[in-house]
Amino acid sequence: MDTTHRDLERDIERIDAMLHTDEAPRGRRAAKSSGSEDESGREAAAARIEVIDLGEVDGLGIEDKDVLRTLRELATSHSTFAEAYAGCFAGSVYLPEAPGATRKRVRFGFCLDAARLALLDIDGAHSGTAEGALTDDLSSYPSAPRALYELLRHLIREDFLRLVDVEGELSDIEERIIAAPSRLRGEDGRILRRRRELMRLNGAYQQLDELASTIAQDDDGLLPRTDRRLFNTLSQRAQRLSAKAQYLREYCVQLIELKDARADARRDATNLYLTVVASIFVPITTITGWYGMNFSNMPELSWEYGYATVIALSLVIIAAELAFFKWKKWL
Repeated sequence: MDTTHRDLERDIERIDAMLHTDEAPRGRRAAKSSGSEDESGREAAAARIEVIDLGEVDGLGIEDKDVLRTLRELATSHSTFAEAYAGCFAGSVYLPEAPGATRKRVRFGFCLDAARLALLDIDGAHSGTAEGALTDDLSSYPSAPRALYELLRHLIREDFLRLVDVEGELSDIEERIIAAPSRLRGEDGRILRRRRELMRLNGAYQQLDELASTIAQDDDGLLPRTDRRLFNTLSQRAQRLSAKAQYLREYCVQLIELKDARADARRDATNLYLTVVASIFVPITTITGWYGMNFSNMPELSWEYGYATVIALSLVIIAAELAFFKWKKWL
């Protein structure tokens, strides 16, 4: 168990002392909140929040083999999901690093029922964020489902602002593409990196939406109605984040297309300029080749004004071509 995990254990122990609760069985620390009332007005059982290693799953006292199998398989899980079983929800949370490195990669499992939330430390990546969410304000999560909701909300609380920052960054790139496309170097790689980040985030938000929807649906009625509403709210928030990430991902594609279009237009303009220049000198080249044959019976070769006439003719041809190209707006 790493240092952050031990710090979280100590925080939960302090919570135990505040609430005057006994130490949880099997040597694990359990944070208990005061009881809450369900929609019928009856007091619900006190919530217990536990943070354990994945290897301690067998000590949770779960008898359902399907639930145990799901929890044991979390070691290879890199996705966010929730599965409903008879008596509990089991699943995992996997969130990639947020834009701007405001949140490190998060990965942990969970087992949730109305009275208990067990967080499973898969690789130690979640401990710091879980600590901040669980010790922030005990009164904000009077039940185990509320604790999970607060934890997930805590993890994505700044994501929309970071997405807005990414949008501003992409807008700046767009302005530079329009103003001076020839000076942009390495922007393709930058845009593609953002696009990959947004693709991963969009997938994570969609999975988080499915997790929240699964718990909010709660066909077996395991959770109070108020807690189900919270997860419905979380689902809506995840949908908004997903829509924003998808919009920014499409924006990245549009920027790449805009940059390519500007580059193509610049190449077309260069090619047109070279074509016009070459066209101007084609008649002159023809005259040069014609009189370069130097046949003895060519009268212009011995004519006194032959040289001046060829120069004048060449200038007239060039002037006529320039006027024609101006008329066609090729120059």
